Amino acid sequence: MTDSEKLDLLLSEMQNMKTEIQKTRDETHELRAETQEMRAETQEMRAEIQGLWAETQCIRAENQDIKKDIREIGLKVNRLAVDQAELRREIYRIDRKISDTYNLALDAWGQGVENRTYLEERIPKA
Repeated sequence: MTDSEKLDLLLSEMQNMKTEIQKTRDETHELRAETQEMRAETQEMRAEIQGLWAETQCIRAENQDIKKDIREIGLKVNRLAVDQAELRREIYRIDRKISDTYNLALDAWGQGVENRTYLEERIPKA
């Protein structure tokens, strides 16, 4: 192989290396651009996550309020159940009093009828 052929071969290889270097530089620029885009997206995601975190905290606070309201409603329902049982007892007492009063009135009426009959039989008619 002659010196000129060697020189051509070296120049050809140098040209190939320059092409490879340029490709590598282009790829590096593309990767840097992609990295910048990814960084921007990451920042956006962080902002979204922080917003979601704040929203989650608000929802937790609302859930605590709802749980408190549910407990209060439960206590009121329990009080209503106690009051209902008390009303039932009172209705039962009133019903007994009404029955007793009715029976007493019935006995008194019957006694009155018996007394009148007795008196009518014993007292001569004028």
